[in-house]
Amino acid sequence: MKLVIREYLASLKERDELDAVLPDLLTELGFTVYSRPARGTRQYGVDVAAVGSGQDGIRRVHLFSVKSGDLDRNEWNTASPQSLRPSLDEILDHYIASRIPPEYASLPIAICLTFGGAIDEQVRAEVTGYMTRNTTPKITFEEWNGDRLAKVIINGILREELLPAQQRSHLRKAVAMVEEPDIALDHFQTLLRAIADQPATTPAARLSQARLINICLWIMFVWAREADNVEAPYRASELALLEVWQLLKTDIARTSRSGEAASLVLNELAELHFTIWRALFEDKILPAAEIRHAISTAVESHAALDINLKLFDLVGRLALRGLWLVWQLSPASGPVVLTNDYLNTLPALVSDTTRATVNQIDRLIEAMMAIVSNNRALLSPIGDWQAIDIGIAFTLLACRPGAHGAIDQWADELAKHSMFAFKAHGRYPITSRSYWDLVDHPSEHSDEYRTASTEGSILYPLLALWAAARGEQALFDEIAKFSEDGLAHRTFQTWFPDADSEDNLYLNRDSHGASLAGIPVTEGTRDALDFILAEAKTNKHYDQLTAVKLGHWPIVLTACRAYRLPVPPQVWRDLLPHVSRPARGPVPPPDDGTPEPHA
Repeated sequence: MKLVIREYLASLKERDELDAVLPDLLTELGFTVYSRPARGTRQYGVDVAAVGSGQDGIRRVHLFSVKSGDLDRNEWNTASPQSLRPSLDEILDHYIASRIPPEYASLPIAICLTFGGAIDEQVRAEVTGYMTRNTTPKITFEEWNGDRLAKVIINGILREELLPAQQRSHLRKAVAMVEEPDIALDHFQTLLRAIADQPATTPAARLSQARLINICLWIMFVWAREADNVEAPYRASELALLEVWQLLKTDIARTSRSGEAASLVLNELAELHFTIWRALFEDKILPAAEIRHAISTAVESHAALDINLKLFDLVGRLALRGLWLVWQLSPASGPVVLTNDYLNTLPALVSDTTRATVNQIDRLIEAMMAIVSNNRALLSPIGDWQAIDIGIAFTLLACRPGAHGAIDQWADELAKHSMFAFKAHGRYPITSRSYWDLVDHPSEHSDEYRTASTEGSILYPLLALWAAARGEQALFDEIAKFSEDGLAHRTFQTWFPDADSEDNLYLNRDSHGASLAGIPVTEGTRDALDFILAEAKTNKHYDQLTAVKLGHWPIVLTACRAYRLPVPPQVWRDLLPHVSRPARGPVPPPDDGTPEPHA
């Protein structure tokens, strides 16, 4: 285990990785961290500052200057300001004199040379000489290398009472099997359950559980990055984020110091999730977005089904990241901080006020639509439940006015391809989620088989809803006619949270939620839109979810994507009025026979 952790530490980068993990390690050791890594402010050589007892039991101010990997001659002393020795000089010349808080000014000081690897023997003498020359009765130097940090993790974070031998085994297996994502994820899920299935009784102990999850995910991610396959840690990071939300949601709601600490830990985990997303998408997927069939080919499968499933999954992940950026901009611009200051409960239209982040959102939207355009499998869903990823993607497109036309084009193609496949007994969307059922589909070219495979649908009412909102009456009427002629046996439905969802949504422990069935789609009307919105206004269970009440609605969408639940229509309450436009063609009002919504 120590070897695994030491290799992990040596692979961490200096900025946003090793210096992000270090504060959690120190907190678990009982240190009080009073300064964390920051951008845009001069730190005078100190990346992390904390007060606590050292190995000799003496309470000191510990000033950590962090470097990545091994400390060789280039890392020790070159003309670069990123070298360690200039940072140490700044600590001696400036930080100690003016930056230590007054309440700690009388304490002795330990300057800690911190790096994930080891000191190269070629510079060992120079480093030792520097520390000896600058040691005084008040100032000492400590070497926090990979071995010491690994010992800190094992004795502090992974100590026996927190992570017993059996759970350490699951961590080792998750790390070892990162190139087999399904197996690695199974072991990581077992580890998550062992850590957090029994939440601690105090906020401090729950924070320790959350930090342990964070460290374990970091270890898995760094090993996967070295193996050049970050699929397993991406999926693990979604589950870890949901697990930590369930663990800390009551603490985040507090306005006390424990609430701030819980928000900070959740923020660190969210940032790690985004880091893993970037390692997957920025480095591997987005560069191929504009190349025809490039991503389809990269799936490396001769089975069209594998390509279809992977592409829709990637679109859902890409759209969800864009929605996290939308969340960042609403209601206030600035750095992402997961606190209950963000009391926005719904995605909203994004203006151009914060250009940098809006550019990121627009770039993701352009990449997503390029992927759809260049990979034609994304026009032909094979599982009716792929409406989940489509719904998340439509939500992102609805947040930017310039992307509303893309909703029309994609919805039109999805509907026409699906309806044609159904009429031709092709690979039309079916309700089964079994991989082998999908491989064998269609196993028969008979009306009986079609009826049994398409008993319910969330896809067609989703497309009808957005067609009605966008005023695409021709598409709406086409879906309505198809429903009447070919799908008279099928129930159009969607999903709403219910009273049990708060306890089960984030961890998927049990069935929850309510089905809104019998959604009408009638030619010449927009009744599907009216029907669903009427229920969305009266059903209050979405607003009672803690992730919504505390303004963290992307957590709800993350759970829906991870556990394959349809997007709750309440998510679109603020968006649909902004995407709405008059119907193209006369739309008579619904007659008195319009069914009342019910869940």
